[in-house]
Amino acid sequence: MPNYKPMQTYVVNKLDMEVHPFAAAPENRFEQGVALQYGADFKIRFRRQGEHKDTLGLLQLIFPQTQIFQHTQPHAWNVDKQALGQETVTMAKCLYGNDATLIGAHSAPYQGQHMRSLGTGECWLIDTPREISGAFANGVFTGQTSTKFANYVVELSGADGRIFNQGAIWGYSVVQNGQNLDEFDWLVQPPREVRLRDTNEHLDAIARFLGLDQTTEEARKAARARIAGMVVGG
Repeated sequence: MPNYKPMQTYVVNKLDMEVHPFAAAPENRFEQGVALQYGADFKIRFRRQGEHKDTLGLLQLIFPQTQIFQHTQPHAWNVDKQALGQETVTMAKCLYGNDATLIGAHSAPYQGQHMRSLGTGECWLIDTPREISGAFANGVFTGQTSTKFANYVVELSGADGRIFNQGAIWGYSVVQNGQNLDEFDWLVQPPREVRLRDTNEHLDAIARFLGLDQTTEEARKAARARIAGMVVGG
């Protein structure tokens, strides 16, 4: 698959991840207006044992270098979703993707597959983020490409839903190869455990997406407490 690096796999907190790194370098890095396109195609899956009645889904946060959606704040944590969903359960509005959209032809590994699946025992998402940077100076790339993600499992129970406290945080960056400046190396920040209750930036991102008041420090603390009240587990 052109522009793809070998697939990488990880497991953290029962989240299984397969990642297909992507980097498309310009044909002529000295040409005016050229750009580097970078990202990844990845699938994240969560499974639990036993019989359950409540549906599971995945929440994804993103820390991008560029503006993905209208509400996205570059260089900050954001809920990775174009807009609030129409569901009645509060956290269902924040789940990644929707049930109808299929992955497009730009993704060699996942073309034609659904972007997410919800279920009582298993849920997953597929994402194919791409960012573009034209930060070239005399053929040397000077841009910042560090992009991070955080994933949490959500159980759609009650009016608000419940967010599992233990999630995963990971990321990647792309750098110009020091030996061959026409090539770019894709570097991964392997996933590690993150706890939502202890991560104010993630609580703030969810609260902001839901439209909770954050105009004062007191309001921000109240919004964090509102989200933390939905969190379950150690």
